[in-house]
Amino acid sequence: GAHSLLAGRGTPAIRRALLHASAATLDALPPVVSAEPPSHPSFELLSVEMVEEYTMKVARYRHIKSGAEVISAQADDENKVFGIAFRTPVSDSTGVPHILEHSVLCGSDKYTSKEPFTELLKGSLQTFLNAFTYPDRTCYPVASLNTKDFYNLVNVYLDAVLSPRAKRDPAVFAQEGWHYELEDPSEPLTYKGVVFNEMKGVYSSPESLLYRASQQSTFPDTTYASDSGGDPAVIPDLTFEQFTAFHDAYYHPSNSRIFFYGDDDPASRLALLDEYLSPFTAPEAPVPSKIETQRLISETRRVVERFPASPEEAKEDAPSRMLMLNWLLNEEPLEPVDELALTVLDELLMGTRTSVLYKAMAESGLGSAVVGGGLSDELKQATFSVGLKGVKADDLPKAEMLAIETLTKAAQSGFEADAIEAAVNTLEFQLREMNTGGFPKGLAFMLSMLPRWIYRDEEGANVADALRFEAPLSELKRRLSSGEKVFEPLLKKLLVDNQHRTVVEMRPDAGLAEEWAAAERKRLEDAKAAMAEEDIQQVITSTAELKRAQLAEDSPEALATIPRVGLADLERKVKQVPTEHSTLADGAVPLLAHPLPCAGVVYADVVLDLQRIPLSELPLLNLYTSLLTQTGTSELDATTLQRRIGARTGGIQFSTMLEQAIGDKGSVGPADAVIHKLVARGKAVGDRTGDMLDLMHAMLTDAKL
Repeated sequence: GAHSLLAGRGTPAIRRALLHASAATLDALPPVVSAEPPSHPSFELLSVEMVEEYTMKVARYRHIKSGAEVISAQADDENKVFGIAFRTPVSDSTGVPHILEHSVLCGSDKYTSKEPFTELLKGSLQTFLNAFTYPDRTCYPVASLNTKDFYNLVNVYLDAVLSPRAKRDPAVFAQEGWHYELEDPSEPLTYKGVVFNEMKGVYSSPESLLYRASQQSTFPDTTYASDSGGDPAVIPDLTFEQFTAFHDAYYHPSNSRIFFYGDDDPASRLALLDEYLSPFTAPEAPVPSKIETQRLISETRRVVERFPASPEEAKEDAPSRMLMLNWLLNEEPLEPVDELALTVLDELLMGTRTSVLYKAMAESGLGSAVVGGGLSDELKQATFSVGLKGVKADDLPKAEMLAIETLTKAAQSGFEADAIEAAVNTLEFQLREMNTGGFPKGLAFMLSMLPRWIYRDEEGANVADALRFEAPLSELKRRLSSGEKVFEPLLKKLLVDNQHRTVVEMRPDAGLAEEWAAAERKRLEDAKAAMAEEDIQQVITSTAELKRAQLAEDSPEALATIPRVGLADLERKVKQVPTEHSTLADGAVPLLAHPLPCAGVVYADVVLDLQRIPLSELPLLNLYTSLLTQTGTSELDATTLQRRIGARTGGIQFSTMLEQAIGDKGSVGPADAVIHKLVARGKAVGDRTGDMLDLMHAMLTDAKL
């Protein structure tokens, strides 16, 4: 039981063990970080600086011939990261950046198989391999712990984005983007294509349509007013010529931002990049790709959109409508301390179930769930959104008024001290810990730096400042400790008094799906009617050829171009995690401690056996674990408990673990040998370990269920 396991929670033994586990630190700079960044005749070294917060040296280069910009980050991290990003603004919703993101992964000049990445994955040790299409940029990141594998991935990605087969083979555009499909002259013409089909699915989602309408109405005068992912009604307007022209314009190295991170040799990075970049020459007049600023509009605008719904949902009194309020927060970049303050303000308003705005909306009874994630700062300008779904038509004005009144009241009466303490501690813990879970840490650094790199590069902004937090955090704490009201004026300026607000209402329409389908059929019928007999035959031929190509296997020669990792490239030695064994409660409870460099943070798992739980009660466990952090205790109500967790720890959560037992020498155990545990997992800085364990104990033994 919880009492017996945690009986020694405050004892010197467990405190010493847990503190020792977090005490391993690095006094001197690791050699990979202390080394001077290399020079290379093809690159101009623009700057070198340390980011002390994360013990990382950042060198910034420009490739002289191609104009490509490079950040080479030296860090003592074996999970190496590479990424190349391009600014890809759009003026329409044909989805060309999205289609291009798919298409460049379908073979290239050096790697000629149809799907190099599918083949690469069969023998790769990658820890991340993906691509992202943002509303204004496209990113291609990879990561691996193995150096040979890492450079295989980098080679394939660089060749894919700079020299894709898609530019010379219209079949790739047809497959990934859109094409007419017809197998018999008597049949109706249809549209097919990977992105076309994907976006039809997206546009069938009411929430996707809500967020699309919110972004486009908030930014009516910039690239964000179009859908870079593609509108199914507009995607068929895109031609192969426009597709290749977009690649020529925006995938030139002069429009790229290239990022390396990890413990690999920095000189090898530059040598590899030069091989791919040297064939390109920076144009005298590059295609403009700067993301324009949306000017603030001093009036509230209302948008009403429809979404496909069932006849039941479309009834006038059905609770199926959605409402979202959206604010554009700034024209000019915020100062670093204001950026942090805004993040804390977002935590105070929307960060937890007990936060002021989230709690008011969620408990209002006006809708089924809160929508809008509060602060969003991944685009050039920050926005704030909040709303409800599952709302009755008559309750829409009430929901809007509730959001406005809650924000106004918060700006007037302020926030409770313990709520501010919890929000500031949560932010500081996240910044210092930089725990990205299974997400490579270097990729988090890259994505953090990229906005400043692509939006503010022309004004000379320091890209590495995106990772620095010590100075602005100290300033924020100083202002708070002096008694200054920091968040209330910010809330008043950016939200309460800010008239650049859109109110988006989504209305259910039982006939909309058929309306869209009818418009698509009409367009296809008109297209077929305008075709000569030989044009129709060409569509039939192209359909057959594309299907044959999709089914055809790669030749041995094409497969041989894909680099692979061999046994000789693998680490032969099994890595050992240092483990210290001891016991608590007079030997009744085992304690495992792992002394590792954890930046002073203690990570603790308290594991309780569930073998004695009756089978009939097992379905209740998931509900039970979710309630433990939400109901409060006899001494702390739910709100106070959440704030105490936020103020004194980096988070506490409960879950269940269900696994099959391991047999002798690592073999699979008996089929009926099941390990079933309840896990209390928490993290805190070393001197708060006792507070964390006390809170765990209170929730496990005193929850107001």
